[in-house]
Amino acid sequence: MSKAFELLSESLTEAIEEVKNNSKQLKRTKRSIKIEPIKKYSPVKIKLIRHETGLTQVLFAQYLGVSPKTVEAWEAGKNKPSGSSSRLLELLDEKKISI
Repeated sequence: MSKAFELLSESLTEAIEEVKNNSKQLKRTKRSIKIEPIKKYSPVKIKLIRHETGLTQVLFAQYLGVSPKTVEAWEAGKNKPSGSSSRLLELLDEKKISI
């Protein structure tokens, strides 16, 4: 074998051993999170949240990424916000985000 091959082989063997030794020392941590259920919002509550932001239906819709007709339907009780929209409403309601 060539000298270069031997050096490369030795280095690789050392690196593998180092990884094996370090992996035994690493502790695996377990993380758990609790995901709260999605809140349901009444038409009155949605309108209140919007009024607290000081936005019109059109601007509120743009902020939430929905159409103005969607916000209008929520506030009229014709439709209900989806999961992601409900999460955003919750963040606004609990003052975790602001506009």
